Amino acid sequence: MSVAVVTGGTGALGRAVVNAFSQSGYEVYLTTIDESERAGYQGPGKVDVVNLASLEEAKRWVAGINKPISAAALVAGGFTMQPIEKASEEDFEHLMNLNARSAFYSLSVLVPYLERAGSSSVVMVGARVYSGAASMALYAGSKAFVVSLAKSASIELKAKGIRVNVILPDIIDTPANRRVMPDADFEKWAKPEEIAQVILYLCSEESRLITGAAIPVGR
Repeated sequence: MSVAVVTGGTGALGRAVVNAFSQSGYEVYLTTIDESERAGYQGPGKVDVVNLASLEEAKRWVAGINKPISAAALVAGGFTMQPIEKASEEDFEHLMNLNARSAFYSLSVLVPYLERAGSSSVVMVGARVYSGAASMALYAGSKAFVVSLAKSASIELKAKGIRVNVILPDIIDTPANRRVMPDADFEKWAKPEEIAQVILYLCSEESRLITGAAIPVGR
């Protein structure tokens, strides 16, 4: 049975990705940073509490799996927004940890296990606003790092049989987004299950010619 890993697998998008992999026959391993989410998790796969902004924790998690990994969806991340002049040192560290550092450490520790699979695929999660947006300089910057990381990794890891792509979601229809934007037209937002199918495709044999792509997803 092929193995898939999903970082941030207990969030709205992460759960949809875990379900998609599981329904397609993968053995799934996932992470959360929240012990209460691990305790309450009832979906498929094995969930571990991991601070992916710690290289040592990321190493221990993957070493605990210790299997060839065919697919990796690096979903873990977060969002806040603030004007540039009001951004604090804590804001900077928070978003860089959630998005940039967690993505880099996750990918770096997964490489040997992805290579062992012979042919494998990584899908990273950027954001449509990575090129810039008002009051989102820190968030956009952290996601720009993810996009650049994916493109560099696709070049570096190609010889190891590892494909790397990044998706660029717009607003995703999650409970959290509905709470902060209650007057929005939710039907215009991409559903987590729809995005999960894009990720599943990018990890499939049918997409074997695609690597280094930054793919907008949304309605």
